Amino acid sequence: MPIDPQIAAMLDAMPEWPGVRHVPLAMLRQSVRDSSIGIPPAADAVVAAVRDAVIPGPGGDLPIRIYTPEGQGPFPVVVYMHGGGYVVGDLDTQDMIARALCAWSAAVLVSVDYRLAPEHKFPAGVDDSVAALRWVAGNAAAIGGDASRLALAGDSAGANMACAAALVARDEGGPAVRAVVNIYGSCNYPGTATPSAIAFADGPILRADDVAWFWEQYLEHPSQQDDPRASPLRAASHAGLPPHFVGTAECDPSRDDAEDFARKLIAAGVETRLQRYPGMVHGFASWVGFLPGARAVLQDAAAFLKTHLH
Repeated sequence: MPIDPQIAAMLDAMPEWPGVRHVPLAMLRQSVRDSSIGIPPAADAVVAAVRDAVIPGPGGDLPIRIYTPEGQGPFPVVVYMHGGGYVVGDLDTQDMIARALCAWSAAVLVSVDYRLAPEHKFPAGVDDSVAALRWVAGNAAAIGGDASRLALAGDSAGANMACAAALVARDEGGPAVRAVVNIYGSCNYPGTATPSAIAFADGPILRADDVAWFWEQYLEHPSQQDDPRASPLRAASHAGLPPHFVGTAECDPSRDDAEDFARKLIAAGVETRLQRYPGMVHGFASWVGFLPGARAVLQDAAAFLKTHLH
C-alpha cells in the first residue's frame, strides 16, 4: 500500500531535510522539540491531572511526568519512555501520546525523561527506565496507583527501552510487569539490511542512515549491539516475558526488525499482538490528534493495556 494520502500531503509541505547526520546536535534537538510541542493531542484524550516530579536515578535526579486519568483510583500504572533515537526528545515531545495512553487505558502514566546519548551512552537510558519502574513499584500508592498492576510502554527508541526493562525485570527479580507496549520500536541493532530497511532506506521521515547514526551515538562500541538491553531481539530467551503489543508502520525502515521481535516472542510462548498499520510512517503515533491511523494504534495499545491491567 502506498503512503497514507494525508501523510503524503504533510510530507509534500515539509521542507527538505538533509538527515540527522548532517545537522548539529543542538539544532536537531531544538528542531524536534519545536515541531513536536505544537502537535495537538486527541480532543478526547482527557486526563484529570498532570504534574512533574523528580525521583532518584542512577545518574542523579531523574525527571518524570505523572498523568492521572479521570475516575476513582487506585489505577494501574504504565511507565512510558519517549522516542527520539536515544538522542532527542523529552517529557514534552510525546506528551500527546502519553495523554492518549493514560486516558484511553484508564491508568496512571509515568513518563520518564531518561538520559540521552551521546552525552550518556548505553546503558544509561535503560538504567533510568528500570529505575523508574522500580520507583513506581515502591511508590505506586503515592501517585494513585496499584503496584500489582504495572506495565511498560514506549515509542521508537523508547519502546526498545521498555522491552529491555521488561527483560531486566524478568531476569533480576522484578518488579512484576503485566504488559508491554512497543510502538514501532525495532528492538534490534540494524546490522542486517531487512526488506523494509532497503525499501524505505530514504524514508519518509526516518532514513536508514538516520537509524545508523542514532545507534552510533547510543553505543559506546559496536560490540554492545548483542547486549539484550540494547537489542532485546537478541536475548538468549524470551520465555517468561509479559504479554506484548507490537505496533508497526508499513512504510518504516525499522518495521521488519520490530516484527521479527514479535515473532520471537510468539515462538517463545509469549502472548503477543502484532499489528501493522498500512500506509503509516515512523513516528505516526504523534499525530493522534488528526490522523486516523495514529488514533488506531494508540486505541489498540490502550485496549491491550486495559485487558491486562484491569
